[in-house]
Amino acid sequence: MKFKKMIALLLALVVMAALLAACGDSALKAAAGTYVGQYVKLVGDEEKKTETFSLTLMEDGTGKHSRDGMEFNVTWTLEGETFTMQETFVGDPITYTGTLTEGRLDIFNGDKENIWTYEYVYQKQ
Repeated sequence: MKFKKMIALLLALVVMAALLAACGDSALKAAAGTYVGQYVKLVGDEEKKTETFSLTLMEDGTGKHSRDGMEFNVTWTLEGETFTMQETFVGDPITYTGTLTEGRLDIFNGDKENIWTYEYVYQKQ
């Protein structure tokens, strides 16, 4: 009898883990797509610079970040509205953090309280 209960509990845990994994996948699928840069600015500056930049996010958590005439491979995650992305620039890793809300992606390439940090704002196509 105890063996049957343990098997039932184990099966329930496997089903719960599968459901949680599927939820994460659906968030990545919903966020995947092309995002066009709206503006970039230093946190400590009011001037919004119009540059050509974009971000393509794939459902598998990879993507391409295009800016400054260059293209960078990225990896990314999304937990709720919290977006995190990593890219390598001239051998150095850069971590971006921010939010994705209703197709608007706001990310920072460092501490968003630091006046030398860049804020990038994108809109999903």
